[in-house]
Amino acid sequence: MSRANFKLNARVGAVVAAVLAASLHGPVVKAAGELEEIVVTAQKRAESVADVPISISVVTGTQLTSYGINNLEQLAYSVPNLKITQTALANRIAIRGIASGDNKGFEQSVAMFVDGIYYGRDQLVRLPLVDLARVEVLRGPQPTLFGKNAIAGAISVVTQRPSKEFETSVDGLHEFEHNETKFTGVLSGPLSDAVGARLVVNYRDIAGWMTNTTMNRKEPSTKEGYIRGILDFNGNNALTGDLKIEYADFKIKGQSREVFNPIGTYSSVFTGPLAVETNLDYRRQDNGYDSRNHVSNAVLTLNYPVAENTLTSVTGYLDYGVKEIIDVDFSPVSLLDGTNQQEDYRQLSQELRLTSPTGGAFNYIAGAYYQKTDLDVSDHTLFNKTFLGFGPPFNALGDTSNDRTFAQSSKLWSAFAQGEFAVSDKLRVTIGARYNNESKSGNRNLVIGRGPLSTAAAPVVIGTFRALNIEAHSIAGNFTEGVFNPMANVKFNVTDHVMLYATYARGSKAGGFDIRSNSLPTSTTVAKPGAFQFEAEKADNVEAGIRFNRSDLSLHLSVYNTKYKNLQTNVFDGTLNFNVRNAASATTKGVEADGRIKLGEYWTLSGSAAYLDFNFDDFKNGQCYYQQVPGANGFCDYSGKRNALTPEWTGNVALDYRMPLSSSLTFGFGLNVDYSSSFIVAANLDPRMFQPSFEKYGARLSVGAPDGRWEVSLIGRNLSDERILQTASTMPLATTITKNTGVAYNGIFDRPRTIALTASLKF
Repeated sequence: MSRANFKLNARVGAVVAAVLAASLHGPVVKAAGELEEIVVTAQKRAESVADVPISISVVTGTQLTSYGINNLEQLAYSVPNLKITQTALANRIAIRGIASGDNKGFEQSVAMFVDGIYYGRDQLVRLPLVDLARVEVLRGPQPTLFGKNAIAGAISVVTQRPSKEFETSVDGLHEFEHNETKFTGVLSGPLSDAVGARLVVNYRDIAGWMTNTTMNRKEPSTKEGYIRGILDFNGNNALTGDLKIEYADFKIKGQSREVFNPIGTYSSVFTGPLAVETNLDYRRQDNGYDSRNHVSNAVLTLNYPVAENTLTSVTGYLDYGVKEIIDVDFSPVSLLDGTNQQEDYRQLSQELRLTSPTGGAFNYIAGAYYQKTDLDVSDHTLFNKTFLGFGPPFNALGDTSNDRTFAQSSKLWSAFAQGEFAVSDKLRVTIGARYNNESKSGNRNLVIGRGPLSTAAAPVVIGTFRALNIEAHSIAGNFTEGVFNPMANVKFNVTDHVMLYATYARGSKAGGFDIRSNSLPTSTTVAKPGAFQFEAEKADNVEAGIRFNRSDLSLHLSVYNTKYKNLQTNVFDGTLNFNVRNAASATTKGVEADGRIKLGEYWTLSGSAAYLDFNFDDFKNGQCYYQQVPGANGFCDYSGKRNALTPEWTGNVALDYRMPLSSSLTFGFGLNVDYSSSFIVAANLDPRMFQPSFEKYGARLSVGAPDGRWEVSLIGRNLSDERILQTASTMPLATTITKNTGVAYNGIFDRPRTIALTASLKF
């Protein structure tokens, strides 16, 4: 074993040996020497996490607030085998190395739900996390209860409900390094004996941590506004339920992106008026990124007793829109500036489920689900007038554009059932299945436009675009897809404290239409034709685990092996285009462990760790990286290789201390470390785009009232100021303009060190 590997395994071994955590950080103490019980709804009913036979991490709303976590991307660092990254055009959620690519025709491989409503669009991971009860991260396919598209796992976000007593709270934060300000106000309590209400208002403003010298501003500059109202009721006829209405608006200017690592003739070609700075110094140059998002959501949940069972109805409406203007050449040179994309999405869903009480010889959940969605996407790529000054054939691109529009409608019906049989006092067997039937129709249109400065004749412009595998076209299609996903689970309680389980589950992700492709799949006038329709993915997962739970100690270990077929991938054609293909099969396997322990009356130690082995079993149509020699098919073979963004080891450990100093004052201290081994960040597996292993340190100091009426905290994140590369790719058009003699890279980097002061007041 090499010295580097020895150090890496020693660090992760220390995390595992430090008694690993089911959540981000240790929980609040229930009583002296006892851990607080964590209650989840991972199986559509409230139960202790100790009884859930799946690999799950739970982060409470208190922990999110205490450690200054604003969104899922920040949360992901502390949940092993969960990675959330932002790219130039999309966002990716990955569990155990499986994620969807940068195409808005993809459903997400990790299904996200907010209060039971499916949030399937990638941009929605940017939503602010405000006034939550908890976030549950379920790893591995979740076919029966979370449905289609939970092929890699599911994230369930649960908001706070109205309180039994009247309360008002105000929370404020100011972060000094990047001039961040956040405010949250909550008003909650009973309106009558039968009705309660909760109103939440949130605002966040951050200047940014990179300097865009071209735009003369700090980036990424973020402004978020959020409001949520909930009414819950308990009728005289035992009908209970709640109505939630919320609206979020978030705007982002700029990205934390820099250009780096020039190779070959890149620096000599991109010089003078074409000069591009390639120093990693938190200074960047491009001509702008502007993202404006809004989300409206309404959910009505009703519960009605039927004999000893509960009939639940969940009705949801989701409306989402984004408008973005992007400089997609990522440089100060005016090449592809002003490119813009727009997405509008509307979703109506209805779920009915019947749930039996627990503890009997036979427990069950059964139901039906309907979902209707409409999606409209436009994507306008501009070739600026700078091209007019280039020689042939590039001058023909000057002041032109290719304008894509796409529309899709979908209807999904599904039925599901899951039953748990008590074979004995200690042995329980669960069998479940879900059938999905989905119909999708879509159409895509592409028009090549010429601006007033375009000097080339129309046939020359058309021919130049065809040389780039882009041509005007119109295509439409529809299909119906039926999928049956079974699961089986065996749970054995060895003792009152030890539980063993084993699970088999088959997951799926819907097929769809390629939104970004720039030509027809049947084209005979371009060298590499485009794509339109792609098929569903499938996964078979086998998992086994052990849970040990005592009042002062909780441990969980799971092993898994998942085989994926027909993976939906973006395949680069060597020019400017990405086409969706069902191009790959893969196997992921590994170990996940978590736990927490009470160290006396005031101390809690927690942690988690994961080992991930990812292998492409068959992927012969991969994108070649710079200077890599393609095969006879013009692509590079990824078979036997590891996917991007899949560190072999991830983990975290946290130590929390809280004790009273007097009858009116409590002191709190927290220290946490997140760890990741090295990984490649580029989708084309270019070894030049590599993130070394890192540790991120965080700390928290607080003083406040023992009853929580007030608290002041100092929170530090990434105190070691690690520069972490999240995603990267080659600079667009670099190899084209240098005639394949040079290239440089661009990447998005994580936020550096932050130090924030927070204050909260409840009355």
